[in-house]
Amino acid sequence: MSRDFQIAWPCPHATLEEVVRLGADRQSLACRQPVASANTVRIMVNNELYVPQSGLYTPATLFGTQSGPFDVIENENLLTVETPLGSQTVVFPVAGTARFSADQTVTEMLRQNFNVAQVSQSNGHLLLAETSQVGADSFVKVTGTAAGALGFGTPENGYQWRAQGRQIYPPWGLYQRPDTITNRFPRFQQPVRASPIFKVTYSVPPHRCLRCGGSYVENDFRFDEAGQGILIENENLLYQACLKVLLTDRGSNAYHPWYGTLIRSRIGSKALGGVATLISEDVRQALAKFQALQQSQGTYQQVTFKERLYSVLSVRTSPHSQDPTTFLVDVIVQNASNEPIELSIVFTVPGVVALMGSNGLILDGNRSGISQNIFADPTRSLLTGGT
Repeated sequence: MSRDFQIAWPCPHATLEEVVRLGADRQSLACRQPVASANTVRIMVNNELYVPQSGLYTPATLFGTQSGPFDVIENENLLTVETPLGSQTVVFPVAGTARFSADQTVTEMLRQNFNVAQVSQSNGHLLLAETSQVGADSFVKVTGTAAGALGFGTPENGYQWRAQGRQIYPPWGLYQRPDTITNRFPRFQQPVRASPIFKVTYSVPPHRCLRCGGSYVENDFRFDEAGQGILIENENLLYQACLKVLLTDRGSNAYHPWYGTLIRSRIGSKALGGVATLISEDVRQALAKFQALQQSQGTYQQVTFKERLYSVLSVRTSPHSQDPTTFLVDVIVQNASNEPIELSIVFTVPGVVALMGSNGLILDGNRSGISQNIFADPTRSLLTGGT
């Protein structure tokens, strides 16, 4: 059994984590390609945070300036916490003077069903976090006679008695360059502070895609989760191998000048009737040479019935009804397991593109721009040439 790398995939027209410099206005992220849709944009900062389109904000978090244990005095044992959820007062049970560790303070507040903020301790400091809002709408405020003893300030001394959420990165949207309607890129609504590293993931209009050059087909190796190259075998291998020989210009391989076809040199000829016949003959000759190659391969390596080309069932070539220099070609081959395989190819001078077949594989020989309507019927093959 032989295997080969799968080398053609439907192009996702996506750019992943492109490093983009912040513009001179400290707002613009001028991507290398235009953005097709705002819903596909993901902006990552410093390899850690994602900035949603509405902006990135923090909730209010209030730290105590002093660590425990805390000495709480009788008649000075009230702590009032106010957040967007409301106001709540905790009364600490004290007779004379009582000492509370940070953990005991948190336990006592939770015992009294404290719920307007999340209370915890960090290295002995009390921590109050408001989680119902973010940004300027989020706040935590403490008052009461026990506020100072528990490490918080008061409105009078001004130390750590109130905290408010803040904006880390402003909202952004797609900005349209004035020269064309397709050149769009992310732009923040306000200048960004500091100079973080931005990585932008986004979709691209197909005709501007650098991955496939507008051919809708990406030729590249892909790897699975284990880091192994994705391989194909059996009838999928036969499908790809037949496409490769049909999409290669004969003579382009200096070591195997017989490999490929002359189809692209036929297209554009004025002798339309003869061109259709020559294209069909080129297809049959190329597949016959590939069949002979497999026979030689079988001398040194096992070639399974499913991957072996047994016969060419049909090659049908006819002029397109609307363009006499465009030819419709249907090729059906059969493997040694008696399974028919249909090849769907698009030839466009100077490029070549194979459409997706019944097994889901596609192959691109040369990048070219193809209009979307060509893909309306993936069961047909177009050979298009200039006059």
